[in-house]
Amino acid sequence: MSKDGFNKDGYHKATGTKFNKLGYDQDGFSRNGYDENGFDKDGIHIATGTLVNTSGLNKDGNYEATGTPFNKEGYHKTTDTKFNEEGFDKDGFDKNGYYSDGFNKNGYDRNGYDKNGTHIATGTLFNPAGLNKEGNYEATGTPFNKDGFNKDGFDKDGFNKDGFNKFGYDKNNFDKDGTHLVTHTLFNPAGYDKDGFKKDGLDKLEKKK
Repeated sequence: MSKDGFNKDGYHKATGTKFNKLGYDQDGFSRNGYDENGFDKDGIHIATGTLVNTSGLNKDGNYEATGTPFNKEGYHKTTDTKFNEEGFDKDGFDKNGYYSDGFNKNGYDRNGYDKNGTHIATGTLFNPAGLNKEGNYEATGTPFNKDGFNKDGFDKDGFNKDGFNKFGYDKNNFDKDGTHLVTHTLFNPAGYDKDGFKKDGLDKLEKKK
């Protein structure tokens, strides 16, 4: 049994005939000999009597004038824009000028590296910040510089030099103004502020004494 429900003799399991519920055989043609787009086995369209339909597309979905899904003006048959469903134009570029392989017409990716990893600005395997195409620093061979921060300024635990993560909270979940992530006040659920003091002014160390 094929994945379309037809057995080796061409009969469909649901209908018991050589046509499925939509009226098409295992080759995709109706009783009248046309596929779902109106083309027969020779590629002739039912409405036009030619190799293209009323929109100028052949059985493969390409325009007669260009041989592609883009018309002479560069508009895509499905999106009716200069870009197809994947976001590429008739020449294979996206809106930012990059091919599907990630490189532009000059051979550089979005980060300025060519296929060999050479950076456009430095002519070496490292960009001006000292990072290679994999995002590792020349000095350390890792995504973290000698000071322990990555290109975005965060350490391995996700905190910047000021002690805050990308959401603006420190390791105790206080923001720079001292507001706690959970309580939205200056005190955490246990009643302590960012400096470890309770509302009564006692700190954690005093409490332990």
